[in-house]
Amino acid sequence: MAAYPYLVQIAWDAVNKFIEDWQCEPYRWPRERDVQTELASRLRSVYRIIGRDTIVGNYSDALAGFEGNQKWNRVCCEHTISYTYKDGKKYRCYPDIIIWDDIENPDSPPDADGISNWPVLWLCEVKLEEKEKENWDVEKMRYVLTQGDAKYACWLNFSIKRAEAGNGVTWENPLKNNRLWLCGVMLPALK
Repeated sequence: MAAYPYLVQIAWDAVNKFIEDWQCEPYRWPRERDVQTELASRLRSVYRIIGRDTIVGNYSDALAGFEGNQKWNRVCCEHTISYTYKDGKKYRCYPDIIIWDDIENPDSPPDADGISNWPVLWLCEVKLEEKEKENWDVEKMRYVLTQGDAKYACWLNFSIKRAEAGNGVTWENPLKNNRLWLCGVMLPALK
C-alpha cells in the first residue's frame, strides 16, 4: 500500500492486525456486527491514546452549555452519508465504520445545511460470507470517493473457509489510485 496520512495509516494497521487475529480465532466474531464493533473499538482506542479520538463541530441547535463546545467521536458506525447516483438523484448510505476528518472551522460544520457531508477520512464496509466479489456497497463507496466526500475506503469480506493456497488474504485496488481497497479474507491454507 502507498504512504497514507497518519490517521489513515493507523486504520490500515488496525485492519491488518484484526485480519491476523480473526484468522487465528474466527469464531470470536461470528456476525458482521461483531467484526464492525471490534474494529471500530480498536480504532477508537488507538486514536484516544494519541489524543485524536474526537472532532469538534458546533451546531446551532446545541443544548444549553454546549454552545461552541461540541465534541463528537472521530470513529463511528453506520452514520448517514449522502451521494449522488448516476441518475443525478441524491441517496443515503450508512457505511459500517467511518473515520471523520477534521474541518477548518468547527463553528461552521459542512453538514449543517442538510445537503453536504462532513468530510470522511476513511470508511469501511464489512461483509461475512459475501458470495459476490464486489457488491452494491463497493459501488456506493466509489460514488462517495469520486464525489470527494471521502478520501479512502475499504471493503472487507470475511469467509470462514480455508484458502487453497497462501495466507488467505487478497487485496485489490480497483480504482488503481490507492484510495479504495477490497480485501477478501479466508483462513490460511493448511500446509
